[in-house]
Order: sequence, then structure tokens, then C-alpha cells
Amino acid sequence: MFKELIKICGSKNVSDDPEILKSYSHDLSFFEGKPPKYVVWPLNTKIVEKTLKLANKTGFSIIPVSSNGPRHHGDTIPQKENSIILNFSKMKKILNIDKKNRVVMVEPGVSFGQLLPKLRKKGLRLLLPLFSRKNKSVLTSALEREPITIPRYHWDSSDPLLCTEVVFGTGDLFRTGTAAGPGTIKEQKKSGGAQVNPMGPTQFSPFRVIQGAQGSLGVLTWATLKLEFRPSIQKVFHIHSDSLQELLDFQQNLIKFRLCDETFILNNLNLASLIKQKKAEIETLSNKLSKWNLIYVISGRGKLADDKITYLERDINDIIKSLNVNKSKFCTTISEVEIINCVSDSAVAPWRANYKGSYQDIFFITNFERITEFISIVETIYNKNLGIYIQSINQGTSYHCEFDLFYDSNDEEELSVVKEKFLEISVKLMDSGAFFNRPYGIWAKEAYKRQSEETIIALKKVKQIFDPNNVLNPGVLCFEI
Repeated sequence: MFKELIKICGSKNVSDDPEILKSYSHDLSFFEGKPPKYVVWPLNTKIVEKTLKLANKTGFSIIPVSSNGPRHHGDTIPQKENSIILNFSKMKKILNIDKKNRVVMVEPGVSFGQLLPKLRKKGLRLLLPLFSRKNKSVLTSALEREPITIPRYHWDSSDPLLCTEVVFGTGDLFRTGTAAGPGTIKEQKKSGGAQVNPMGPTQFSPFRVIQGAQGSLGVLTWATLKLEFRPSIQKVFHIHSDSLQELLDFQQNLIKFRLCDETFILNNLNLASLIKQKKAEIETLSNKLSKWNLIYVISGRGKLADDKITYLERDINDIIKSLNVNKSKFCTTISEVEIINCVSDSAVAPWRANYKGSYQDIFFITNFERITEFISIVETIYNKNLGIYIQSINQGTSYHCEFDLFYDSNDEEELSVVKEKFLEISVKLMDSGAFFNRPYGIWAKEAYKRQSEETIIALKKVKQIFDPNNVLNPGVLCFEI
């Protein structure tokens, strides 16, 4: 097998080094797996196709990975003995930046740190998650539906993912959306096509099947992502309060009338961890802040940028008066520059690790009415070293709720408590109706236990169509090892 892989990929792009293999058998989650047999770094789509076809013939499993880590959710840890890590970090070409159509085409190894400076030079911006790390794969972030911080541009749960080129578990190549044809990608570009519409081909939109599947149905070799123009003026507002409902009501009005761009809510510990990097600085800032903090940014672009900022501020002031929001709650402890950096750039390391070095995040989707209920459930079980992040998504129709359990991994007692509470909180939230739309690792069994048998049968039929030999990432979601 090793010789066959070298023939396909070249000797420099295949490894069976025990130290390298061992690093893929675990991540920062509590999920445990097995070391792979080999690691492969493909350089192009043809190599990916050949590798998957070889795996189908030999009975090996393929675990796709897009960046070099740190990885956190257990979805890239092999669960079978004969596994190959397909590491896309060397496929890192930015294939096209189309300013006219506001779209970028990237390979899976392209990171936020690589892409964002290129887009800035062209006056464009990506729809970003909150302060992603620099070496995180842009494509993976979109595939995993990580929440973006601008709900007004979040029209569909799939945004910002558009068209894709995918190699299914069978080794067959396919393109989705308008990229499917007619014509090749070169021919489409020559005639003015930009691979913007993700729907199709025909009435079938396979990108929806691939997104969120944790690499169990197909692997992407490139994708197009939605962009927006960069604003020339941005103004940051920070309101803090001891009443979460007060901030939620105000934010809902901002989103309803599309008055702001970036907006999110953090508790004091999470906001301090986002802004500062050292534990002492985080604790100092956290103590200065109220428990709940709403951040929102208004933006303007072009010749009328100042006029836009003026009318947005006046409209927002009308909402402030109607809701009787106390002006004294506008906070100036954190500078505009610090917040703008967090919403428009990427971090060297995961910001959630700033406080104690390690963390476990529990996240799900819910509606506006149940946010405070779920927070109460979690705080009853665990409220020490707890970060909370609330992100409005899909035009404010739903919310990403996240609880970050911070701990020192070298403290055995602290580690033991977090291990126990992580699963206890997750199960309690599921039992209470929280929708875990990204069930990683140890969540998968619990999440699918609460789904109907018909749903699981349907998903397994889909797996049989696209990956009949169970080659891709076996054991994730509801699929057997």
C-alpha cells in the first residue's frame, strides 16, 4: 500500500513516520481514536481521485484533514486500524478572486491568514466566524457551517459556501451548482460565469448533503465562497448589562431592520478572552465588565459613507428610546480597534484558549425565546470558568449558542471535572430540546439516539449512494465503523 501511495503522490508527499502518525490519533477533544497507517498530502484533484479509488480496492479508510491544527472536535481522528490521513494543507491555491461578482475560489488548504490580506488589497471581505485562527482552513470553516458574525448577509444556512468540486467516496469527481456546467470551469469563466449559484445541477443540490457531513460522503478539492465589499468606515458600539434579555431585545431590533453588520453577545469572561491574551489581563478586564456584552458594528462605503453612518445612528437611537435602553450602558473600556481586529482578522491561536490554555465548547442552535432557558440549565450544572457566546444567524431567525468550559489540562482535578460536566451538560441540553446541528465525536451517539429511525435509515441510504464501501471517515455521525 505504501508503494502504491508513493506512485500516486510522490515520495515527499507520503509518510509513515510514527511520530507524525501518532499526532493524528488524538486532538484537543475528549474523543479517542487510533493512529493511521499513513499520511498523504495530495497536490491536485487527480491524486485525490486515485487515492480514493485505491482505498476502495484495498479496504483502507480515508480521513480528510484540511489544516495542520490544532484540531478540536474529534471528527478527524481515525476510528479504524487501516486508515489514511488525506491532508489537504499543500493544496493551498487561491484559484480566483472575482471582485465584480463578489466570489472567491479556493482550494481546501487555503487558510484565513493566507486569504484575508489578499482580499483586503482588492477591497473585499470574507464573511467570517468570530476571530478564527490564522492557519484554519477557510473551506473547512464553511463546510462545517461555523456561524458568521454578520447575520444580515446570512441568507441561507449554507452561506458563505457556494459551488464546489467534490470527489465522492467512490472516487468519482462531481461539480455542484452552476460549476456543474455547461462547459468546463475555464469555458464558464471565459463566457462570464462566476460559479456563484450553489443550487443544482437540476433540482438536486448535492452541496447540502456534503456540508456538515464531516468528510463522510465526499472531499472537496475547491469551492467558491461569497464575499462582500469592504466598508470604508466602521463604527463600533458596545453595550453591557446584567440583563441578557434587554440586550437580546435590542439586538433583535437591530437585525430586524438590518441596521448593523457584525453583532454578537458575549459574557464578560468570553469577551475578555477574545480581547486579551494573558490570564491576568483577562481576569482584570472581565471584572470591569458587566456580565453580558452586546457588540454591534455599523458600516458605510463609498462617497455616501458618512451619510449612511449618520442615518443608521439616528435610526438606532430611535430604537434605544423606544426600548428605554440606558445610555450609561454604552461601554468604552475596550477600544474600537481591538473589536474591529477581532471581527475582520484572524488570530495566531484559538482565542478561547487564551484564558487557561484549554477549553471544551458546547454549541447548538436554538430560537430567540429559549436562549435564557438554556443558559439557566448550563449555569445550574457548571458556572465556574464558563464563557458564553451568542451569535444571531440566518437574518436573526435562529441563534448559535455556545458554552466554553475553560480549564488547565495540567490540573488533574480540573480536567476530571470538565470531562464529567462536558457530557452531562450536553445530554441535559439535548434532552431539553437544544438542536445539535454539528454532532461531533461523543455527541453523535447521543444526538442520533434522539432522532427517528426513519431519519437514520435515510442518512445511511445516502451514505450507500456516495460512499458504498464506507471508505470516508467511517464511524462519524450515525455511520458504522
